[in-house]
Amino acid sequence: MEMSRASCQGSHEAERGSAAHCGPQLEVPTNPAPNSGRKEQRRRCLQLAHEAPADTPSDLVLAAGNPSQSPGEGSSLLAALHDHNAYCVPEEAASLKRIVIRSKETVHHQSELLHSLEGELEASRKECQALQKKAAEENWTLLSKLGERVSQLEAENRNLRCERDQLESTMQRFRKELDASGATVLSLSRQLRGQQEAQAYHGAFSLETVKGNSKWLRFYTGFDKYSRFAAFLDFLLDGNEQRQEESPEHRCHSALSPDNQVFLVLVRLRLGLLLQDLAFRFHISESTASRYWLSWTEFMERKLKQIPVACSHRYVEAFKPQRPICHRDVPLVALDCTQLLFEAQGRTRRKGDTHWGPRSRYSIPGYAVAAPNSYLTFGSGAEEELASLPVFLQAGSVELSAQQEAAKRQVLSFRSLTDKALSFRFLRVIHPQNMEGQVGRAWTIACYLACLLHEPMGLA
Repeated sequence: MEMSRASCQGSHEAERGSAAHCGPQLEVPTNPAPNSGRKEQRRRCLQLAHEAPADTPSDLVLAAGNPSQSPGEGSSLLAALHDHNAYCVPEEAASLKRIVIRSKETVHHQSELLHSLEGELEASRKECQALQKKAAEENWTLLSKLGERVSQLEAENRNLRCERDQLESTMQRFRKELDASGATVLSLSRQLRGQQEAQAYHGAFSLETVKGNSKWLRFYTGFDKYSRFAAFLDFLLDGNEQRQEESPEHRCHSALSPDNQVFLVLVRLRLGLLLQDLAFRFHISESTASRYWLSWTEFMERKLKQIPVACSHRYVEAFKPQRPICHRDVPLVALDCTQLLFEAQGRTRRKGDTHWGPRSRYSIPGYAVAAPNSYLTFGSGAEEELASLPVFLQAGSVELSAQQEAAKRQVLSFRSLTDKALSFRFLRVIHPQNMEGQVGRAWTIACYLACLLHEPMGLA
């Protein structure tokens, strides 16, 4: 028994050297168990060794055969497993061999597992070193770029500060110059305002300056509304394309618009102004003003004679003085309404007129010509100088077009007609002898304008 115990202890020491993972060694108590229980204990150890799996440690197998371990004692199980006093060495060689083989297999498996873990650990360490190296390189690159960017931003910041300093100095200089020139600007603005006021006061006289005021429009033209003036202008320019092309308003470099050209003519008729005055008012040359006057008076006379003007035989018979005239076999009656005054110089006087002084005055009649069909027109001068008459002045009746019927006017009082025609002061001025034709056209135009502005004549 002593030999078996010694051999059992030697096997336990060899097993502890080959399987160090089983934990710390426990001191084996020296008190021997009773002889009656040893056989039963050995039998249980052999039975557990046969029934235990290959990876089960021998300590657990031997501990399982401890009869002193109760099933409910969980806290003292580990102590029992490491209780080397309960270890036993089987007597059969086969069982002992199986225990040794299993222990070697367990050691080998654990060694392989250890090598594999060491390899994985080495691989992880190398990967960690590579990652650290890569991170260090990237960190260095980022730090380099960041340093370059910081240097660039610092340089830009210095440049911006320099520019800001320059702008501040420039702004201060400009502010000083502005403050210094404030008085000069104020003085110049006052001078400019004075010049503008002077230019506005002495500005060009035009239709635009009076068309918004009916009082001044009537004073300068005789028309009480601008709409009537615009209708008169449309009547003058409508349906006469050839005359429009020849008239001054169609020239390439006309100084005034057609409205202002007609306005110039009406102003001279209404106020009797000289061409020099009109040239100054309209800011044009005297020759341009004269050209406008001559061309428009000729055109207006021809255009206005197309308006039918009717009268009553009773008013014609009651009017004095009158004289019968014959024009192209048509018996007409000339009613001398007024005398147009002129001034004759010595070189233009006829021989035998010795009673005239060096600047004698004479007159020519301004008359209305009445036809047997109760239509009339206007003219001036002697009988032999009778101008061409409208087509509706004839012995028989005449049919008027729709346009002529719309433009038809009626005269009831020749005295009233004369007064309204002489409201155009151009007819009251004493003109030189070479203006007889212009004054005659002015008389005709004034009579037709009196008919247009007052209808029927003598009642309005």
